[in-house]
Amino acid sequence: MDYTSAYKISTEAIELLPRVHSRSLDIQDQQYVLSLFSGLATNACSLALQTGEPPGKAVELLERGRGVILSLLMDDRSDVTGLKAVDPTLYTQYEGFRTEVNRSISDIKDQRLQQVAVKRRPEAIKDLENCIEDIRELPGFGQFQKAPTVEQMKKASEGGNIIFVNITDLRSDALIISGIGISSVPLPRFNASHAKSWIDKDLTTPSAIDGVKNGKKNKLYCKFLSWLWLECVNPILQEARYKLQSTIDQLNIDQLPRIWWIGTGLASSFPFHAAGDNLLGSTERTCYWAISSYTPSIKALMYAKERASTITTSSSNDRKLLIISMPTTPAASKLSKVGEETAAVIKALEGSVSVEVLEQPDVASVLHQIQECTIAHFACHGVSNPIDPSESGLLLQKSTTEPIQDILSIRKVSQTHLAGGEIAYLSACSTAETRAARLVDEVLHIVSGFQIAGFRHVVGCLWPSSDSVCVEVARLFYSELGQGQNGMPYEDRAVAVALHKAVMKVCESKGYGGRRLGEAPLKWAQYVHYGA
Repeated sequence: MDYTSAYKISTEAIELLPRVHSRSLDIQDQQYVLSLFSGLATNACSLALQTGEPPGKAVELLERGRGVILSLLMDDRSDVTGLKAVDPTLYTQYEGFRTEVNRSISDIKDQRLQQVAVKRRPEAIKDLENCIEDIRELPGFGQFQKAPTVEQMKKASEGGNIIFVNITDLRSDALIISGIGISSVPLPRFNASHAKSWIDKDLTTPSAIDGVKNGKKNKLYCKFLSWLWLECVNPILQEARYKLQSTIDQLNIDQLPRIWWIGTGLASSFPFHAAGDNLLGSTERTCYWAISSYTPSIKALMYAKERASTITTSSSNDRKLLIISMPTTPAASKLSKVGEETAAVIKALEGSVSVEVLEQPDVASVLHQIQECTIAHFACHGVSNPIDPSESGLLLQKSTTEPIQDILSIRKVSQTHLAGGEIAYLSACSTAETRAARLVDEVLHIVSGFQIAGFRHVVGCLWPSSDSVCVEVARLFYSELGQGQNGMPYEDRAVAVALHKAVMKVCESKGYGGRRLGEAPLKWAQYVHYGA
């Protein structure tokens, strides 16, 4: 195979992506177009490394060719106050065009005005695109709304390392971004055929989660996590010179370094945070080496950190906890522990927040109330749509008297623009899962929708969860989070640490046929933190 020619073709194809994907398409059409280019960015990354290109170039290709829809949504919500200080006129024009383009035509009630808006839309999009080009002519704004540069990526890794894990049929590699540079780690034994064989076992289906009868699947999943550690995570940690701090008894979690994981392609839903030997006493596990978070892309991490720098909450009197409680859901199983979970969350944060509970709410009520909250906790069912990921969402109810599902979809959430959202905790099934195989690198799941809306931290699940474990993880998370804040906004690292500690405590508890839950990873390994 002529790798050099293949690399050239793949990079040229990525250059053309903006021409076939634009604001003029609705999100379903955007998904269809990008599904035609499935695997382009991951293969371009592998070809770059195969032909001797620097690791930074490989990462740039991943950033430009993945998460394209999310990137556009972030651009439409990003903070541009810096532009106002440099050129107030361009700032005003940009905000005007951006507002016009982002306005939902279906929200316009007057039919005549709606027709005017439809006719005007192509021109408005062109005006916005021309305005963006004008902004890029300003000194210091050459990268405005472009994929991040290598220097910007290095800056984004402040506080830890960003690690891509890229698997293709050609090769598998990790790409490590730190404050001092970007390096690559070949993973020859972590290959596509092995990854596919594990994925095909389909171990995280709902039937695998509940009951001791699923011990065989838990044992098999333990083998998967061991393979993930031996062939992927451990070689990465060794190359990045991570060190085991101490014995288990002396472990200080607060001092562990941070990692933001980005799995691509086949590895897009791999639980790197849970990799390792889960037998009692073993330190060969990611959780003893680092605090793990995830991010759809480096640009998404930059977006979350930008949100963190603009949060203005300064007192516990300003902090509001909104709990969305769905003990029953039309056409879905009953969640018998939701009331217990709600009580546990309120007790854990007692005195530090004002609380509002919405029981059996509809989507409109939630979208209204969420504008004012600092923390949103959802205890409900979630659904991942394998055909149209933008319609994945949380299951609510049309009204208390009308037993019809009302879905709070990614599309609806991402159209919201929150000013003070700190944490969204999604205690629901599969909120961090993308089931559309040809769109896994668009990372369109419920968690990323809440990130786009403005929550700088989102806790979600990679697969369905057990009711009893949901209650305990939530209780421990908020108990850890509430310690030492003194009414100030949550320090970003503290959120990731709180989930890390909560899951580790649950992992070491008894509850799996009298044995440690650590031996049943399908009950706890699904919990993930996304964000700053």
